[in-house]
Amino acid sequence: MIKAVFFDFDDTLVSKKDHTMRENTEKAIKLLEKSGIIPVIATGRPKYTINDYLERLSIKNAVFLNGHTVWHEEKVVYDKTIDEERARAMFDLAKRNDFSYGLLNNDGTYLNLHPEKMSDLDVVDKEYMPQELGERYIPGNCLWIFAGSRYDNILTDTAERNNMRILRWNEAGVDIISKTVSKQTGVKILLENLGIDFSEVVSIGDGDNDIELLQASKLGIAMGNGSDILKSYADMVTDSIDDDGVYKALVKLGLI
Repeated sequence: MIKAVFFDFDDTLVSKKDHTMRENTEKAIKLLEKSGIIPVIATGRPKYTINDYLERLSIKNAVFLNGHTVWHEEKVVYDKTIDEERARAMFDLAKRNDFSYGLLNNDGTYLNLHPEKMSDLDVVDKEYMPQELGERYIPGNCLWIFAGSRYDNILTDTAERNNMRILRWNEAGVDIISKTVSKQTGVKILLENLGIDFSEVVSIGDGDNDIELLQASKLGIAMGNGSDILKSYADMVTDSIDDDGVYKALVKLGLI
């Protein structure tokens, strides 16, 4: 029996192309709740960027920042930040290579982007409302470095030496997160609070950072617009976000 469905946010529930949620996607979430199944968001985003959607969908349980923050019944039950020494090691690497960088927590996004690169990158959504980081350090749950994939070796090496790992979100940049944290570990903490087992969970996502979560769940579903790597790990591939992939998957499974 399925008791909860975990959804990635960007390009699963909300399109990054036009920043909107499709009508049938919202309908699916609300029908799921009526069926007595708990809808949960598991995202790489910080909470403050999706507060409107949490309220709109009446979602009270979520995993933010790739597992660094766990929210149960609208209360934070787990919050792991990256200590300053480790963050500085990554920022020093960025400075030596002329990369822009930043950090996120659930209250804000702080960037040290080179002004001339801001328009070229065009990767920071307006919902993030970035503030200037400068040389200060603010406790962050996740670091950002804006560098192409050809730099993955040096990024990975420095991250590994500081007990962290990189998650590439596109050719523009990477998340740097704690090595022991993932969406899966965050979901595990939330499930313990909910009294639910992974064998009672369906997960839906589109990116490589969803792989571990899909693998751990009873059923893992990849969006049609998802990465080829994620699809190779999925139990099922649904249609794209623009073709009501979430709604169709839940109907096919008989959950709504």
